[in-house]
Amino acid sequence: MTDLESGTISWEEVRALIAARVPQGVIKRLSPVPAAELSHLRTPLRKLRAELSRELSSGDMNRYSAAYDQLAALQFAGLHCAATPAQALEWLTTRPLLDITWPLPGGGSTNPDHHVLLMALLSPHRDQAFHRELAIRLAEWLPARGNHDRWLITHGLAVWSGAELPVTDGYLTGWVREGGSIRYPYHREIGEWFAEQGLREPVPHHDTLLSWLRAQPGLAEFVRRLFEVPDIGTEFTDPYAARFGPDNEWPKALTALAGEGVLDRAELIGLCLGKLLRGDRPGNLRGFLQLYAALALDPEEVLARARDHVRLAADGAPTAAKAAQAALVPVDDRLCAEVFTELTAAVLARPEKALATTQLSRAAAALRRDPTTADGLLPAVSVAFAHPAPAVQERALRLAAQHLSGVAPATAEAVRSAAAVLGPALRPEAHRLLAVQAPAVEEAAEPHAVAPPVGQAALPVGQVALPAAPAGPLDLAERLAAVMADQVPDPGEFEVVLAALVAEHHHDAAALHTALAPLTAGRDGEPITIWQAHRLEEALGCLLDALTGRSHPAAQHAADMLGWPAHLRSPGTIPVLRVLEAASRIGQAPVPLLLATPTAADGSVDPAVFTERLAAHRAAGALPWPADLAQSLLRLPPEALPAARSAVAELGCELPADTPPPTPDAFHTQSPGQPERAAPYGVLDTIPRIAPFVHAAGPVPEGITGLLHALPDPADAGLFIGMVAPRPSVLAQLPWVAPWHPETVAAHGLPSLVSQANSSSHHVLNPWLPRLAEVPGQPAAVSHLALVYGLTAARSENRTAALDALLVLNARGRLRPEVLGTWIAELWRLTAAKPNRFLPVLADAARSGAGRPVWEVLTALITVLAAEEPGVRGLADALALAAECAAADGIRTALPALDALTASTAPRRVRTEAARLARILAS
Repeated sequence: MTDLESGTISWEEVRALIAARVPQGVIKRLSPVPAAELSHLRTPLRKLRAELSRELSSGDMNRYSAAYDQLAALQFAGLHCAATPAQALEWLTTRPLLDITWPLPGGGSTNPDHHVLLMALLSPHRDQAFHRELAIRLAEWLPARGNHDRWLITHGLAVWSGAELPVTDGYLTGWVREGGSIRYPYHREIGEWFAEQGLREPVPHHDTLLSWLRAQPGLAEFVRRLFEVPDIGTEFTDPYAARFGPDNEWPKALTALAGEGVLDRAELIGLCLGKLLRGDRPGNLRGFLQLYAALALDPEEVLARARDHVRLAADGAPTAAKAAQAALVPVDDRLCAEVFTELTAAVLARPEKALATTQLSRAAAALRRDPTTADGLLPAVSVAFAHPAPAVQERALRLAAQHLSGVAPATAEAVRSAAAVLGPALRPEAHRLLAVQAPAVEEAAEPHAVAPPVGQAALPVGQVALPAAPAGPLDLAERLAAVMADQVPDPGEFEVVLAALVAEHHHDAAALHTALAPLTAGRDGEPITIWQAHRLEEALGCLLDALTGRSHPAAQHAADMLGWPAHLRSPGTIPVLRVLEAASRIGQAPVPLLLATPTAADGSVDPAVFTERLAAHRAAGALPWPADLAQSLLRLPPEALPAARSAVAELGCELPADTPPPTPDAFHTQSPGQPERAAPYGVLDTIPRIAPFVHAAGPVPEGITGLLHALPDPADAGLFIGMVAPRPSVLAQLPWVAPWHPETVAAHGLPSLVSQANSSSHHVLNPWLPRLAEVPGQPAAVSHLALVYGLTAARSENRTAALDALLVLNARGRLRPEVLGTWIAELWRLTAAKPNRFLPVLADAARSGAGRPVWEVLTALITVLAAEEPGVRGLADALALAAECAAADGIRTALPALDALTASTAPRRVRTEAARLARILAS
């Protein structure tokens, strides 16, 4: 109500308008009133904002919706009451108010209208100084990646007040996006909108980016800043701009302005080259490469900047280096010998095969034009002897041999010395062509070790001991905080901390409560929701609440998670369910210790230690917790299970089903042209893959054991493109859930590996693959299939993890090279495995001491492909790597598959590499 005596608007009236949800009611009531007369509303409005923010975080959808619908009306109330630019800025930029929708009077909602927000700020009660200061503050606040609505308000305030804005990263990003919108017929600049509202005089309309840029004040300064602001290049690559003509494409528009003299062309070229030299992420750099292409430097401009182009070819991103190399081609014969030699050495030191091949062709042409340059150029050519591509090494070797006779003795000796880094397969040829001393043939390497018998005391190679137990409650509290903060907790650290929490609570609950109390300071009083609880760190938060006397719905969350649909359930959540079990039982049914804590750093539990833990339960009169018991049985060696189950039965507690996790016995193949079965997510795109399943799956047991039995559906495309990708914290724990059943574990983890091989947009690492190689169970077909997907992952860090797993398996005698090679061949034929990904990893493995196993992998895949796909792209590179392995390890044997690959019907390079391999094997 309005207070008739004071003439002020009461808080109750404003609160009712906000509760009505519709912003227009607030605007109509408050806009005629000066902000100075609304000062009594500022404090309750801020309190209401905090209250609604808490409701948004409650996890209750009804409370969330009720709070969210009031935000737009609240924002307008705050803006009308703001007395200073700083207060107005707060109401425009507070996080909950940035991305809201506006409720409509008749129901539903709409997107915010920046014009309405702007008019709320342009109140006649506020002066130009207010508008100028707010515009400047907004420009300084704008995020570097931009905020379109806030930029439009900022720009509108500047146009209205004449403010000179700082050209911040955020403001420039919005300016570029505004230029990209000019092409649309419906678009109106803010100055035009002011004129349409009768607030200002009419202004010219621009219908192309080029005409708009011509009219921009301070254009030269803005253009210089384009080369400094992150991610502006992505705005230059708008795929739709070309549909509206070259005058609406940023690269072509800037080039046209340079041609008109509006911009300095020489300065623009220098700025562009400088940006390319500094480098950036590929998506951003692409826009500046398009600008470089649009500038189309003539030969004189290239020559004037020859050194910059050489630096770009040497150190630039691959696409930038290719552009620089191409720009120098027309002026090759005009470059001084020193610059061309520098260019050749720099490009041949890069790993890209295409760049090196092109540069070797240009070097050959230069030597034909002027053989006297050989003394300077051949040492540069010999840089390619260390190139990772054998074909580049061979081409450089032949070029050097062709001109070696015409150079000085010192140059010839330098080339011969450089040939020492050639791959083993090319060293005999280097001896023949360059008269290099032939290397001594090394003794054949011993075959890789066979698997030790199960139960042998030796730890797996690379395995470390479990972390030490915490030294008291304070140390435990610190380590719990670290585990909760770690996005991918180490399984050993997680297990030790969880065990210590349970044991310390049994020993001295009060001391533990005191030590953990500071960790609760940063936690709000709202219970953790089910959508939070499936994360390991939040489940530990439930346990923390239980140990410090706070409420938690852990038992209900665990029951809900076990009842989720099959495609959402993963055995990787078993650690989460164990934590929730501890949270729900530690107060009412405490145990002296956990049964399932591993005794070795491979996830296994020693049977003798398990017996001692059962005795501790018996002495304390405690029954094991069901999930803890089920997990402990999964970690015991299979031969120890009968005695362990018998000992548990003597305690009088219910045993989980005596059904081992299923081992896949068949595989589903999805070919590239084969339609996908409709999935729950509506996914129809074909994802080429091979995935395992069980022919006759038995009934799924209850409890956490059932999570292992329900294998992923191999025909469900949604699982294999990461639509329900497990969190890294879940994947990291997966191998230790069932360390004696790696085939089952591999089947559950395979969808994440397929998605990582299918797309580089999945940033989740595969922390579980190296750990899978360390578990005590025997890996077989599914584990090796998972390893292949790791080797062909789109991101290099995931391929490195797979390399670690391969080396551990080999060192432990668990690697089956023939199985690995056959899987690679099958996935290669399906286009699911990319040779440019897995072949470099295999080469790294060979150079790390696994040369003979890699040779066996390659012979298996060469045998398959020679019979079925002799023309498959990349086979020649596989043959070259096989030749390197054979030469390095002194392998001398027959490989019948080479007969088909040396036939005249095979591709030329395949014939060449196959013939070389045959010579090495027969020498």
